Parts: sequence; structure tokens; C-alpha cells
Amino acid sequence: MYLNVRDVMVDFPLSVRGHGQASVPGAQPLGGRIHSQGRRTYVRALEGVSFDLGPGDRLAMVGHNGSGKSTLLRVLAGIYHPTTGHVRTSGSVSGIFNMSLGFRQEATGYRNLVLKGLMSGRTLAQIDAALPEIAEFTGLGPYLDMPLHTYSQGMAMRLAFAATTAFTNDILVMDEWIGAGDAGFQEKIIARMNDFLHASTIIVVASHSATLLRRIANKAIWLEHGAVRMAGGLDVIDEYEAAVSTFGLEPNVLAQVRSGRGLWLAPATAEMPTPHLLWHLSGETDGLQLCVRPSESARHVLRATMQRCGAWPLADWVRPGMAFEISDPTRDEPVSRHSIPLEADYRSAG
Repeated sequence: MYLNVRDVMVDFPLSVRGHGQASVPGAQPLGGRIHSQGRRTYVRALEGVSFDLGPGDRLAMVGHNGSGKSTLLRVLAGIYHPTTGHVRTSGSVSGIFNMSLGFRQEATGYRNLVLKGLMSGRTLAQIDAALPEIAEFTGLGPYLDMPLHTYSQGMAMRLAFAATTAFTNDILVMDEWIGAGDAGFQEKIIARMNDFLHASTIIVVASHSATLLRRIANKAIWLEHGAVRMAGGLDVIDEYEAAVSTFGLEPNVLAQVRSGRGLWLAPATAEMPTPHLLWHLSGETDGLQLCVRPSESARHVLRATMQRCGAWPLADWVRPGMAFEISDPTRDEPVSRHSIPLEADYRSAG
């Protein structure tokens, strides 16, 4: 089994030219590149996208809103056709993009499961045999006998996911909303993904939940303005999170953050007159805290939620000998620690 993507480009024609563009200082540009060809104007949603996936590969897609993730997923599923380039696969592709796609609001949950099965080419006998397992997986109980319009968004998501993944898929592509379920159902999603892995299924998933992506994927690509900025292993997710968490930092501070790893002190210089505590982490950051120990017996939380990278200008109350640390409340030892030097020259600009 394989999925090969080669130099895929997608242009969407615009029927009306814009009346101008407003530029907001410091704002991050979104969407694809707008270009003109002759008298027509296009949005280039994807450009030069290439990658190869084989049996058991689970690809995570990250990028800001408008970076091209959803467009690429629809290209993989055959909903959009590339302007140039091609997608080739040895198996069938199933996609989860819209919770209501193919569902009938007036039909019951059970009836919608049957309709989804028929749309995927299954026989009534195959669907009837699978219904008990599907019903158990959804956890919807008696609601399966009720019309879909009585469901909450989360309940409808459970039904859609169960219906789409009820039968073995050669290739499964899923869009952002996979991360919308509650914690208990996300554990079911991860278990189902692992089942697909054992069946040598290829999975491509886009989500803003980095924790979920790390638990599902073994490869990742970072899309930016329709092009692949970085591709590789799960370190791609780390790099993307680092870029997002440092957006808006002053250039001189950003350069300092990118210069190291862990937790460290950047003394005052002519370029950066204020001393900063800097951090640049790798791996999982959920649950980590930035703390200060003014003494061995005292510990105070400065930031309860840590981003992957960041900078904290030293407050006036900071004194030599204080210890700062990045801690995991579930562990006794700090993840990273740095003590302010006993010398007092860390505040002096060079």
C-alpha cells in the first residue's frame, strides 16, 4: 500500500477582484498566495507539495489557519483535483471532513449508520454484522434510536467518526475537528488509530491538538501559505509550536531564544538592555510550569501553562541566588533549572 503526492499545486479562481488589502502591523499573514494570470486572479492554495507514505504511516499536518491543510486533505480524498501535479495510491481513500456530510437530520442514528455504510459500498449484511460494535463504540446508547437533529455537536461527531471508521480503510484522512471530542472519546480515537496501524492503514490527520498528533503520528509536515515549510518526524511539530509560541517577540529577543535549549539567563546587552529568562523546550510541554524559588523552602508559580519557547524579562524583585525552574507537578525533579548568578552584573548592559 502507498500514497504518493508529487508537486501538487491547487489554484482557486476568484470571480471578483478585491478592493484593496489592509495591512495590520505585526499581523501574521494567512491563506495562500494571490496571483494574476492574464485577466484572471487566483488564490494558490497549494504549491509544490510532495511526500510519500507507506503501510503503517500516520502523517500529522500542522500549520496556521489558511495554510492549506484542509485543501490538501480534500485533494488526497479526490474531492479537489490538482491544477498540476498528481496523487497516486494503491488503495481506497476515506475522509472525515464534515460531521453532517451524508447524514440526514431527520433519520435516527442507526439509520444514518446504515446510510453511511451503503455509501461506502458495503452490503446490508456487512452493515448489520458491524452495527453492534459500532453502537458500542459511539457510547450513544438510546440516542441511536433518536433523530440526528436531537444530537449535540459532540454526539454527532461520535456518530460520524464511528460510521466512517467502522470498516477497514486503506487510507483515512481526517480534518481538524477530530480534536473536538471529550477526553474519554479521544482515547477511543487513539485506540482506533492504533487498530488501523496494525491493519497497515495509512492515516493523514490535521489537528490543532499537538498532544493528539504526537500520540497518533509517526511523521509530520508543516504547511505555510500552501507550501511545505518542513517535513520529517515529530520534531516538525516541536518546531511549529516553537514558531507559534515566539510570534510577536522582538527580533533581538527571538534571536536569543533560538540560540539555545532548555532554560537559561540572557544578561543585559546593548542590543537587549533588559535581562531575560529564556526557554526553548523539546518534547511534550502540556502541564509544565515556570516557577521561581526565592529560597530552598519556598516555590512560586510564575506561569501555570508553558509554551514551547518564550522569554520572561526579569522583574525588579529578582535577586542573585534565586533559582528558576520548569517543573512538572507530577514529578519531584524539575525538568530544567537555572540559578541567577551570585554576581550582580547580569543587569548591566554591555
